[in-house]
Amino acid sequence: MTNSIRRDRIKTLLSQGVSAAKIAEEVGCAPSTVHRIRNGQGSRKGNRAAYMTVTAKVTQRECEALDGLVKRGAAPSRSALIRDLVRRSGGYYEPSPEEEAFLADANQHLSRLGGNFNQIARALSASVRKTGRADPTAAQIEELRRANDEVQRIRGVIGAMLHNAQVKSDRLRETVSAVEGDFDE
Repeated sequence: MTNSIRRDRIKTLLSQGVSAAKIAEEVGCAPSTVHRIRNGQGSRKGNRAAYMTVTAKVTQRECEALDGLVKRGAAPSRSALIRDLVRRSGGYYEPSPEEEAFLADANQHLSRLGGNFNQIARALSASVRKTGRADPTAAQIEELRRANDEVQRIRGVIGAMLHNAQVKSDRLRETVSAVEGDFDE
């Protein structure tokens, strides 16, 4: 069964209300493949989206403009430039490897802080049941202050990342505008 036929069969079975597990068993694929097709997502390779080839006809001048952008350092290649333009025009934000590592670390920290907050809330709730009022310990108050400081630091870095993405987008827009100006001459 070709991928195209398999995809069509999956869509048909989904429209009939068949479960992902049964569809996967019938067509011989993983349930995650069925879920991706149901959700309209493309195929994947590892943790990255698989690339698809898209063609477009451009004039000689448009091709020269693309090459001019590449020469000016907007991207390492025509393909990378076009992918970047499509992603930015669609509002797709792709963090750098350093930003990705930070976000993973921040997610881990925030999860731990959530656990700490839950433990403190549980202790304070027990205190309210016993004494009729919340009576946080000095250690609990200090833990809340440390957690607040950590959240503020993470917010600051995420704000800087978003600002960096905006600057990159503005720089690309300026470069594209400069090349468009070259066309006008």
